[in-house]
Amino acid sequence: MRESSRVTWDLLRWWPAQAVVMASAFPVGLQLAALAGVACLAANGLGTGQSLGSQELMVLRKTNLTTLAVWGLWWPAMILTALVLGRVWCTVCPMELVNRVGDAMARRVGWPRARLGAFLRAGWAIILGYLALQLLVAGFSLHRVPHYTAIFLLVLLGAAFVTGLALRESRSFCRAFCPAGALLAVYGRYTPVQLEIRDRSVCERCLTRDCVSPRSRYRFDGRSCPSQLRPFDRKASDGCVLCFQCAKVCPHQNVGAGLVSPLAPIRRKGLLQPFEAAFVMIALGFVSHELVGEVAWFDRMFHAVPLALSKLMPAVGFDWSEGLWFLVLFPALVWSVIAAASNVAGHRAGAGSLLLAAATGAAPVVAVAHLAKAAAKVASWGGFLPLALRDPHGVATLQRLSSHATNSPASLVDFSMVGWVMLAILVATAWKARHWVRHVPGEHAVAARAGLAGTAVLFSAILAVWNWPVP
Repeated sequence: MRESSRVTWDLLRWWPAQAVVMASAFPVGLQLAALAGVACLAANGLGTGQSLGSQELMVLRKTNLTTLAVWGLWWPAMILTALVLGRVWCTVCPMELVNRVGDAMARRVGWPRARLGAFLRAGWAIILGYLALQLLVAGFSLHRVPHYTAIFLLVLLGAAFVTGLALRESRSFCRAFCPAGALLAVYGRYTPVQLEIRDRSVCERCLTRDCVSPRSRYRFDGRSCPSQLRPFDRKASDGCVLCFQCAKVCPHQNVGAGLVSPLAPIRRKGLLQPFEAAFVMIALGFVSHELVGEVAWFDRMFHAVPLALSKLMPAVGFDWSEGLWFLVLFPALVWSVIAAASNVAGHRAGAGSLLLAAATGAAPVVAVAHLAKAAAKVASWGGFLPLALRDPHGVATLQRLSSHATNSPASLVDFSMVGWVMLAILVATAWKARHWVRHVPGEHAVAARAGLAGTAVLFSAILAVWNWPVP
């Protein structure tokens, strides 16, 4: 008996979308455009902002096109698109293109290359990269100094190219080093918009399996999955970068993209992978820090600990103490409370099992809380875009704002409205996540529920403070 399609609303059935996706210039054309954009942003940021003070940098990060585009617009947009459309950013990511160029050059020359070891395959370098990025944000104001942001962009491009040259696995940078890899993998789990086969029976009868054939893996276009996945047997967080090559090469046109049935394997909400759980645990601290920072008195309370640490360790300084607080100490405190609640509620497995399950339950709430900060940032920073387009370096605009010759742009959306909307979305997500937790194996269910409840209470309280600030 022929099963109903796993893709309930299929974008690739719509001929304009199909024409774009099936074109030989897709997605390379988009990646080249993104690469040109990254190069221009890097060139614009180099040499700017290194000699300015902290108060001037607080304004320059919005007036300079490089910092505004990267931290104020692109990063929030990546969070939103991951939650709504999955890993769609990977479709246009220039790092994947640069990595593939390095890989192609190495194969053409034929020099010996290393393989990804178990540590790298498990995603732990991605976590170290994310930690390093956040420490650079705290300690060196990476997100405020355009020159540092430009260097960051160039380092990403260089790392993508070098890993392609040095490692024989395809998409080695995406799979093992991308600092956004864990974010995209975790947040992309919760959208019903996925790439999936339409009819399982068609794949079962297929004799050629072109989507996994090594014969076409290195073609420019219409190749088997470059990530060496099995499109007919997809799993959550499998690393698909939505290049649509499997859709192009399938002789039966059996690959769709759009709203996917909850019964499809890609929609199953099992336990996170260990590196994904580690990201959720770290992100809880970073997101808390970012959300609390939107309310001055709340921010002062939150930073009492790193302020005390900086006085105890003056050689370390406040910036690094702040990073230690929100990346290590505060998350450790919150997860210790969640672990204690899990044990009281009856969880009897080991600590590693408990934290894996708790992070799985907490992940959708952390994702929406991260989206709340992204929405607040876009609302606050978005009005500066016309100024940054007229003065890309932003220094002249900074001077006009400082001398009050130019008025600072108003927020695009009222801050209180952002808070109310995001609080409603967070509560709705937490309610929905009660059903997702049911997919977690029984011995992990208690800890998963504790992680969900604990983070829902934490971030609901923070967003409530947004809406009822104390003078």
